Amino acid sequence: MKAPAIAPCLGVKDTSASVGFYEKLGFTALPAGDDPNDDIRSLLFGDEFALMVYRDAHLRDWLPVLKDSAPGAFGMFYLAVDDFDAYVAKIRPLVNAVKEIDHDGQRLFYFADPDGYVIGVVQKQEW
Repeated sequence: MKAPAIAPCLGVKDTSASVGFYEKLGFTALPAGDDPNDDIRSLLFGDEFALMVYRDAHLRDWLPVLKDSAPGAFGMFYLAVDDFDAYVAKIRPLVNAVKEIDHDGQRLFYFADPDGYVIGVVQKQEW
């Protein structure tokens, strides 16, 4: 698997709960390591790396500059899917939609994860 140019690592309240949430949405979590004080988990979407989740307390220990940051900080992420309609139909009952819009011919579906991170679903396209 090729590493992405940017690899988001989200500070979350409960790593297991976040992994469970993302797995319901079609993500696959790679196995955790053996160190209980290092609960970082990598998540794939299809066969591509998508993001990492890491318990907020552990992330603050790793990078003390983040000590005052709350989970669900300002910002958003986009998830590009092969079939927008099918994926949104699949996850709609599992998430709380925060916005749906058609913007210049591109349909967007936004939802928040359990820690308040906003994810926008878009149709995968070539750049």
